Amino acid sequence: MAKEVSNFTVKYGFRAMVPLSIILIFALFLLIEYLSSGRNDSLLLALSIVFFLTDALLFIGFTITISTRITKKYFHPETLVGKTGRVINGRPANNLGTVTVMNEDWSFICDSDTNDNDIVEIIEVMDDKVTLKVRKTS
Repeated sequence: MAKEVSNFTVKYGFRAMVPLSIILIFALFLLIEYLSSGRNDSLLLALSIVFFLTDALLFIGFTITISTRITKKYFHPETLVGKTGRVINGRPANNLGTVTVMNEDWSFICDSDTNDNDIVEIIEVMDDKVTLKVRKTS
């Protein structure tokens, strides 16, 4: 059975979120260690602040690069229209799912219910240039 994928994960991907989560957990660990130690160890506080800021800057950087990565000038949405793909994560009608088209994973919206391994045809690329409008063919 396929694992549920959140909209957040569909937008940013696991490769971006795993390192950010690890850095955030480490920063929280340092902050909790500072607060629970009872000592006035400013090194732990400084390190936790540095890691929080690093995490925030990386998240902003990932947000910018991920949203513009697909919309670079070499990408033309019409190249995907008419192609077929295989559904990785089927969804009810008008909910975001995941489809593989030309060896890349895309989020999609379909007017009908989709199941895993269904074949879909791309009708259009939505305005955000990351979501595909598809029609179920099988």
